[in-house]
Amino acid sequence: MRDEGPPPEKPRQPGRIRAVLLALAVHAAFFGLIVFGVSWQNRPAPPLEAELWKDLPPVKAARSADPAPAPERPPPKPEPPKPEPPKPEPPKPAPPKPEPAKAEPPRPDPAIAEKREREKKEQEKRDRLERERKEKLEKQKAEETRQKAEEAKKKREADEADRKRKAEEEKIRAAKAKADADAKAAAQAVADRQQAEMEQPMEGASALKSRGRANVPDTVTGKPEIEVRITLLPGGEVLDIRMEKSSGNKIYDDAILRAIRSASPLPVPPPNSELFPRFRDLKLNIEHER
Repeated sequence: MRDEGPPPEKPRQPGRIRAVLLALAVHAAFFGLIVFGVSWQNRPAPPLEAELWKDLPPVKAARSADPAPAPERPPPKPEPPKPEPPKPEPPKPAPPKPEPAKAEPPRPDPAIAEKREREKKEQEKRDRLERERKEKLEKQKAEETRQKAEEAKKKREADEADRKRKAEEEKIRAAKAKADADAKAAAQAVADRQQAEMEQPMEGASALKSRGRANVPDTVTGKPEIEVRITLLPGGEVLDIRMEKSSGNKIYDDAILRAIRSASPLPVPPPNSELFPRFRDLKLNIEHER
C-alpha cells in the first residue's frame, strides 16, 4: 500500500478577499450616505454605482500529486478609499417679501384740527365743572349728614339730661313730701301727746278747784277769788304753796289751801314731757261759786 503523504495545500484565493473588502466599503459608503443625506437635506441621494459579484471566481483544479509549490505572490495593495461624495449645499432661505409701500397719511386740515382741539377743551371744561359740582354736592351731603348726627346727639343728650333732671326733681319732691308727711305726723303726734298731757293736769286742776270750793263753809258768800302758786315734785307731790293774792276772806283762803294740801300728789305730765316744766311751778286762780 502506497503512502500518499499529506494532502496538497489549497491555493490562495486573492479575488475573494478583494470582493469582501469591496463589499464592506460599499456598505460603509452607503450607510454614510444615508446618514449624511437625511441630516442635511430631504431630497433623495443620487444613484450609487457599485460592482457586485454574484459568485466567487472558479477555483482551478488541483494539479496532480506532488505539484511544485507556486511562488508566493506579493499581497495586493489596498485600494485607496473612494472619496466621499460632496456635501450638498444647504437650501438657501427664501428672499424676504418686499414690504408694501406705506401710503403717506393725509395731511390734517388745520380748521378741523382747531375745531377738534376746541371741542376737546370744551369737553374737558365740562368734565371739570361736572366733577367739581359732584364733589361740592358730596361735601354738602356729608356736612348735612354730620349736622344731623350732631343734632341727634345733642337731642339725645338733652333728653337724657331732662330725664335725669325730672327724675332728680321727682326724687326731691318725693323726699320732701315724705319729710313733710313725717314732720306733720310727728307734729301731730307731739300735739296729741301734749294735748293728752295737758288734759290730765287740767283735769286735776279742775278737780282741785272743785274740791277747794267744796271745803268752803256755807257762811262764805259772794264770789271771792284767790291766786296761789304751787311747786310740785316730779311725781306730782306738793312741795310748796304760796298765796299770790288773797280773796279778802280768810276762811275762804284757808279752806282752799287745805284742799290743795290734801289733794297731793296732783296729776302732772311725765318728767320727760315738754310740758312738765310748766307744771313744776303751777299758778291757779280759784273763784268761789255757789
